[in-house]
Amino acid sequence: MNRRLIRALQRGGVAAQTQENTWGVWRSKDRRGRIIGTLNGAEVEVLRLRRELKPLGAEANRVLTWAGSRAEATVSVAEAPDLERLGAANGRSLLETLIANCVSQALRSSIRKACQSFMADLESVDRVGHAKTMNWDALGQPRSAKGQRPDPGYRPLQVGGANARLEALHSALGDDDLRFLMKLVVREASRTALAKYFALRPVLAEQRGMALLRRLVAAYGA
Repeated sequence: MNRRLIRALQRGGVAAQTQENTWGVWRSKDRRGRIIGTLNGAEVEVLRLRRELKPLGAEANRVLTWAGSRAEATVSVAEAPDLERLGAANGRSLLETLIANCVSQALRSSIRKACQSFMADLESVDRVGHAKTMNWDALGQPRSAKGQRPDPGYRPLQVGGANARLEALHSALGDDDLRFLMKLVVREASRTALAKYFALRPVLAEQRGMALLRRLVAAYGA
């Protein structure tokens, strides 16, 4: 992702959809000025998945503003880290890779929504204790799903619904596939790490990941 555009968003800019797979970036919420650059649809979905972009006002999902950490005013764009190089050096997660490589805008959006719903359900059951019939510790659930903001309020109906959805997903997938899904979505493991852990060729890990994301989309009706 272009670091200059990310910095502009961090400093109060917005991204607005200008074409089916293109989002323009402005330096402020006033879009009468010129576009300073564009992000593609996959990049926007990854930022939304990370909870770094959120819908702005009445224009809902067509205009997005920054929701992640803010840029330090004293750090110049020239001094900012290159996000593309950092991502390559640290190993991009397989989840991000699958979203980036997904041609269908509708499927990318559905994957992002299903992943967010899945993580929100994990947070819900984790706040009141793990579901009785699932060994989440053995499946590798962290105490706090990445990218989620905990809600301190206890909502029995919400927790009951989350527990039922997770139970149904567990029954449909089984332990091994659910463990893969946890590492893919919650742990955000790389393709290499998943391939090594599950003793798969990297290409098969990628295929399995996409197949499980499609099943997650179907489970959550995203």
